[in-house]
Amino acid sequence: MEETLVQNQCSACGGAINDPSFKNCPHCGTTLDMIQKEIDEKNKNIELCANCGSPVTFNIEKQQFSCDFCHSTFTTKAEQDFDNLTYEADDLIPFQVPEGLAKKKFYEWLIAGENVPLDILGKATSIQLEQVYIPYLGASVSYEGSWSADIGYNRSETYTEYVTKEDKNGNKYTEPVTKTRTVVDWNHSSDIFTGTAYKSYLINNELTGAVATFAEKASGLAIINEVKPFDAHYTAGTRQLKISSDKVSEALRSVRGFAHEEARKKMKSLLPGDKNKNEKITKFSYTLISKYTYVPFWKITYKYEGIDHMSLMTASKKEKIDIDGSRPVSQEDSTIEKGMKRKGRYGLFASLGFFLVFAFEVLPESIEPLLSFLVVGGIGVWLFFAIKRHRFLGANKKNLKNNLQEHPEYMSLLKQYSE
Repeated sequence: MEETLVQNQCSACGGAINDPSFKNCPHCGTTLDMIQKEIDEKNKNIELCANCGSPVTFNIEKQQFSCDFCHSTFTTKAEQDFDNLTYEADDLIPFQVPEGLAKKKFYEWLIAGENVPLDILGKATSIQLEQVYIPYLGASVSYEGSWSADIGYNRSETYTEYVTKEDKNGNKYTEPVTKTRTVVDWNHSSDIFTGTAYKSYLINNELTGAVATFAEKASGLAIINEVKPFDAHYTAGTRQLKISSDKVSEALRSVRGFAHEEARKKMKSLLPGDKNKNEKITKFSYTLISKYTYVPFWKITYKYEGIDHMSLMTASKKEKIDIDGSRPVSQEDSTIEKGMKRKGRYGLFASLGFFLVFAFEVLPESIEPLLSFLVVGGIGVWLFFAIKRHRFLGANKKNLKNNLQEHPEYMSLLKQYSE
């Protein structure tokens, strides 16, 4: 079989070369220039990175090809398929939210939804909390370019306008009147600009539904100051979601659009003059430094009447804990609440319809008082059901809060993690 990779061994004697800084083989003394030449030749034949399109180079120490741009690695040229791309985290944020505090916040979130069953605290079973690290790509972009635009400066000028007047005898005459107006002097201008921007992307495709949407929104957590270099000690006892190559590729492809949009915002903020038009970026380039960051979350699963539910909670800061996921819904309460909302809308739509009939005078004037009464009545129906719905939901929330105050585990956690 033809050798596909340059091995770290002397091509003359086959001896192992452990230190790539050696100029000669430590076993037979052969100069290593021709070995380096062979490595360089191999590198010339390597295709661009299948993930981001940048050139990949062979690392003699790690015995693999690697991409410095997106951190992808390839063991052989044939393994540049997306499925075989491997990634390693650069840094992470250690867990800041202990399990007890997470569970306390979970109970508070659980009863905060609309039309949550009143027996949720008693029937929520198999509550499991798991520490999960979710990967994000942090893209630090430095850009530069040039712009051109038509720049306008306001200028006041006076002019004379002749106004026709009439004297007391009825004779018409013209009289000059001096007035002032603002004009714009336009000039074409251009300049250069530079700037930096940052954005983070969720790079995992295992999450779905509400938790995936929540994780996408929480991507800004990757820039929190508590970021530390990756250390396996922090991940002991946790689960790390994998860095998905398709998500990395998607994020890296979108970086250029992000960089260009940020550059356009910067350009518009720099344009001089009182007005401008036909502005455009005439030259643009950017450099990217990307890092893979593991961000901590609590994954919480539970059952209600045999149905599985899951939620996700941030664990980067004790002072700011966000949570989202699925809650059970009382079908009976939901039906009642939606019925009140629907009846209120009927009243509002009826009021609007009667108002339009009144405004366009479609019917005789004799029934206008009746139309006015119907308009006010429709609004009254809408307000009646809006207030009734608000009280209904408020009563449910009050009952749920009372139930929470009687929940033994929550009260124990409340004492331990008081606000």
